[in-house]
Amino acid sequence: MLRGTDPIEALQRLLAAAEAGEVDAMCERWGVRLLGVFGSAARHIRDPEAPAPRDLDVSVSFLGTRHELELLADLARLTDCDVIDLAVLDGAHPLLRAAGFVGIGLYERERGGWATEQMAALAEYRDTEHLRRLDLEALAG
Repeated sequence: MLRGTDPIEALQRLLAAAEAGEVDAMCERWGVRLLGVFGSAARHIRDPEAPAPRDLDVSVSFLGTRHELELLADLARLTDCDVIDLAVLDGAHPLLRAAGFVGIGLYERERGGWATEQMAALAEYRDTEHLRRLDLEALAG
């Protein structure tokens, strides 16, 4: 039975599962191209003085068909955590893509895939910054 496992403990379980090869098997089963963690739990692992997280943010990119619910169920079982937010980065807004790829990479189907997508996401974020600024100016009226 799942419980609201602390997101830091859940992330530690996920990191251990990645080290043991369990994450690789899960990702291959569900057609995952890239998988990582980001957000407050990832920041807290890097800096224990950072605010405590309320959930575990997981980023994913699929090869084709999206198996979001199946992947989420496996992640919940693997981490014993029911406070997981799954962010599908395929075609996502540049802000989400940049945030999702600035986390901790756990799985890449092809070697170098995480770094390549990370650079592309950050470049897209930079290249669209002026459009976000124009939107804000238009909303301010």
